[in-house]
Amino acid sequence: MRRFYEMLPGPPIAKVAAMIVILLVALVALGFLFEWAGDLLDSGGVIGNSPG
Repeated sequence: MRRFYEMLPGPPIAKVAAMIVILLVALVALGFLFEWAGDLLDSGGVIGNSPG
């Protein structure tokens, strides 16, 4: 993480802003990946279905 921070160009405030943007993009991508994998792996079994 520190090596990646030091690799970024610009003043420290720009580096911190870039790291925050990269982190947010990674978290959103991870969320979409989990949603996709959950839909793919969901068997539609008994657990989680409402009765009736």
